[in-house]
Amino acid sequence: MLTALLMSAGLAACREPLAEVRAAPSFDLPDLAGGKVSLTSLKGRVVVLDFWATWCGPCLKEIPDYAEFWHKNQGRGVEVIGVVFDSGEPQEIQDFVRENRIPYRQLLGDDKLQDIFGANQGFPTTFVIDGQGTIRTKILGSTPHKFEKLQQTVDAALAAH
Repeated sequence: MLTALLMSAGLAACREPLAEVRAAPSFDLPDLAGGKVSLTSLKGRVVVLDFWATWCGPCLKEIPDYAEFWHKNQGRGVEVIGVVFDSGEPQEIQDFVRENRIPYRQLLGDDKLQDIFGANQGFPTTFVIDGQGTIRTKILGSTPHKFEKLQQTVDAALAAH
């Protein structure tokens, strides 16, 4: 009996941790157009929030995939929002966004936002937040099936709404 208990405890310890589902921290950030965007203003919409930087190679590689994802989902109640960190002055970032034809909204992030979202492990870090303000998933890095996982998570969040 003790052996079975110890074995089951050992197997439980080997499982991957489940994604932490929690309320998204509130934010109120400047956008590149001179306005502000808050989580509250996005209530009722599914939000894909991508933390990135202009100097991050994997982030830059994802821009065309995000543009396609945005085009595919924009009429479905989905907001794709980039949050740019450590990438220069707002005008420099705006020029970069224009030159790279990034069609989705960009906000200016800060260290506090990274801390409250627990996104200090590198760029890109992407969150899907459902219409009730709950983080459904967090993806660190540019993984091979990232956009499939994002689409599945967005679809599930829309279906639950």
